[in-house]
Amino acid sequence: MQTAQIVIGLAIILFTYLDFFHTTLSGNGFGIFSRIVNQILNRIMIQNRSRTIFKFSGITHLLMTTFLWMLLLFIGTYTVFSAGEEMVVNGTTGLPATHPERFYYTGYVLSTLGIGDFVPGNDTSRILTGILSFSGFILITTGLTYLLSVINAVLSKKQLAFLISTMGKDVEEIFQFYKQQEDLENLVSNASDLRQQILQNASSYLAFPMANYFLSKQHESALIVQLARLYEVLMIIRLDWKKDSVQHKKLTALLNGIEKYLELGLEDPDAATHSEEELKTYRSHWMKYGYYFENHLEMDRQFTSSLKYAGWNWKEVYRLKTVSQE
Repeated sequence: MQTAQIVIGLAIILFTYLDFFHTTLSGNGFGIFSRIVNQILNRIMIQNRSRTIFKFSGITHLLMTTFLWMLLLFIGTYTVFSAGEEMVVNGTTGLPATHPERFYYTGYVLSTLGIGDFVPGNDTSRILTGILSFSGFILITTGLTYLLSVINAVLSKKQLAFLISTMGKDVEEIFQFYKQQEDLENLVSNASDLRQQILQNASSYLAFPMANYFLSKQHESALIVQLARLYEVLMIIRLDWKKDSVQHKKLTALLNGIEKYLELGLEDPDAATHSEEELKTYRSHWMKYGYYFENHLEMDRQFTSSLKYAGWNWKEVYRLKTVSQE
C-alpha cells in the first residue's frame, strides 16, 4: 500500500509537470489539463461579458491555471508524504507526524527545505524530499518567467489591434482608406511589416496561448475583430487588381498571414455554429460598390469560432461607427 501510494503521488506530480512544461515551454499550446480548464473558464467569461469579471478575464485564466498547477503539485506531494508513518517524523522526538503536520511539511518542502521541526523518517522519504523540494522552486520561477512572456504577448497583440484600427474605425473606413490610394502605395510599402506583426502574433498562439484569453470589450483593442475587418476589406480590394500585379501579391501575402494566424488559433473551425447565410447578409454591404464577396467556408468557419470565443460575432465586425455610437 505504501509503495502504491507513493507511485500515485508521483504520477500526479509527473502529470502536473508534463502539463505545466507543455504549456509554458513547449511552444505547442496548452497541455491537456490546462486546455480543458481554460476552455471552461472561457465559456464562463463569455457568458458574463456584460459584467466586470470579463475585464479581468486574462488574469483570471492565468491565476486559476497557476493555482491548479500548484494545487495538483501539493496534492501529489502530500500523497507521497502520507504513504507511511515513517515518511515524516518530528525532528525532536522522532514520532510520526500527524496529517496536519504532514500538510505543513508539504508546504515547506515545496517552497523551501523547511526549518527542521519535521524531517524525513527514512531513506526513501529523504530522497523524495530532496527531489520534490526543487519541484516547487522550478514551478514558481518558471511560472514567473512565463507570466512576463504572456504580458509581452498581450501588449504585442493590442499594439497590432490598435495599428489596424488607425486605418479606420469600421470596415467602411478601412475600405475608404485603401480606395483613396490609387496604387496602394502605402499598403505596398508597409505590407511586409504588417504581415510580420500578424505572423508574430500568430506564433504567440502557440508559444503563449494564455495571452489569447486576455479579452476586450473595445473594438480597437480586440485583435480578432480588427483582423476580421482587415480580412474582409482586403478580400474586396484585391478584386481590383490582376493576379500578376504587385498590389495583388502584397494583398495576398497579408491575407495569407491572417489565415496563418487563424490556423494556429486555439479554436477549431467546428467549435462554434457558423451561419453562411447570415454572413452573406453582412457581406452584401459590398454590393453597393459593385463587389460580390465570394465566401470561403473554411476561413469563414474559423473566423466565426475565433470571434465567438473572444466574445464577438460577425455583426460586430460589420457594425459601422455611426451605428455603434448610437
